[in-house]
Amino acid sequence: MKKENLYKEISDAVQSLLKMARESSFNKISDNCKFIISKIEHSDKNFFEQNKIRKIDNDKKTPKPLTDTIVELEIIYANLYDVNLYVYKADSHSTIIEIQYFPRSLHDVEYQRISATQETMLHCKVAVPPYASDNKEKFDINWQLGTLNHTWKMFWWQRKTKKYLESRGVKL
Repeated sequence: MKKENLYKEISDAVQSLLKMARESSFNKISDNCKFIISKIEHSDKNFFEQNKIRKIDNDKKTPKPLTDTIVELEIIYANLYDVNLYVYKADSHSTIIEIQYFPRSLHDVEYQRISATQETMLHCKVAVPPYASDNKEKFDINWQLGTLNHTWKMFWWQRKTKKYLESRGVKL
């Protein structure tokens, strides 16, 4: 991803992300997108704790149009190593896309030197809940926000997993 093409590449990636999200979830997802930016940092916390912190932080942010978001990304572009797009929250009226970035400065000095000449990577990702990972079942795209549907599915998935592990002789 080059700085000169930032707007076009992210716009194209957003369309790919929306397509992936629509194929994976049963939600109606709007093309009316706003954006928030988050920095990916190393953490010793587990996924669930990190997700709670991420949700609290993201709920404090004001979603912005893509043009305003691009201006922010251009300012930090030299330090961008990897950029990931996720659907943070979606409904039929609006979609909030989280742009998570991993800064080059978090790598060790030797790798910073090596990666300084590499183009910034751009990825689109749809977070998949544990109960939907092995099958093609569509899920609630807002599951990371703790929706009722997600809570219910997690309850049954945990029971099923526990029963399976016990049948295999695994002590819990």
